[in-house]
Amino acid sequence: MFRLLEKYFEPTVIVASLVTIIITVFADVIARFALSTSIVVANEIARLCFVYLIYFGISYAIREHRHMRVTFFVDKFPSQFKRLILFVSESIFLVYSVTVCVLGVEITQQAIARGKTLSATQWPTSILYAAIIFSGLLCSLRLLYSLYQIGVKGDISLYQNEEMPQ
Repeated sequence: MFRLLEKYFEPTVIVASLVTIIITVFADVIARFALSTSIVVANEIARLCFVYLIYFGISYAIREHRHMRVTFFVDKFPSQFKRLILFVSESIFLVYSVTVCVLGVEITQQAIARGKTLSATQWPTSILYAAIIFSGLLCSLRLLYSLYQIGVKGDISLYQNEEMPQ
């Protein structure tokens, strides 16, 4: 069960968010042109889904080792140094992800305390900010696993410079 969740969670959230964006924006466009009206909640739901799509996309990129990184200098070093540099790099990224998660918790708590709601749906704004917490937590877990792979197993094969498809 955990393996299925680990494998499909981010892609499911990303695809569901994208499909929801497409459907709501399309329905709103049709309503505007065909019915001369607007779906009030369409833009807000699309924005909410877009935020979740982006934040979960970051976690997915880390899982697939496709997050942005500059490897030009790392590739010039021998394997022993590559491992150390990658470990330090992933550690810095982990500190950043934990910081994002902690700040996300603070922002979400402030939103809950203020009782703010989204204007069209009247949902609490904390739903929007919760994406920061989930993403930061998932990114941190992915980076911890990456540090385990590099530090304990010594596996840097996933970080080897690959030719970009053209």
